[in-house]
Amino acid sequence: MRSFEDSLAWQRAMELNVLVDQALAESRNWGFKDQLFRAALSICNNLAEGYEMPTGPHQLKYLWIAKGSCNEVCSMLILAKRRGYFPDEMIERMLGLQDETGKLIRTYIQHKSKGWGKIPGAMAFLGFWFNLTTPWFLR
Repeated sequence: MRSFEDSLAWQRAMELNVLVDQALAESRNWGFKDQLFRAALSICNNLAEGYEMPTGPHQLKYLWIAKGSCNEVCSMLILAKRRGYFPDEMIERMLGLQDETGKLIRTYIQHKSKGWGKIPGAMAFLGFWFNLTTPWFLR
């Protein structure tokens, strides 16, 4: 990939963001509208931000954040479906894009982290390093 824009996950996340923006155009539930829009936008932005990070672990951090935002969008769309905020067809399209985006991000995560799993004790070391370098109130 020459740019984050070449990433299929970023492209799908951008499509999802456009659909979310269209769905929310008439919404008056400002809290829900703001949260869903920000979560959808976070997927794209974290994929873009992580692309230029200098190391694999830095890139993984942003991929995991994007994956978390993807799950947040899913949760909010399930709530929107239960509450009848949007037409079912629109929600199904958004959930489909969210699911595809999440699977692509998970594949990227597995690809970026595969080397660590092959080194004996690497995950224990990473956990130990995390505990040493992260302030206690952020753990």
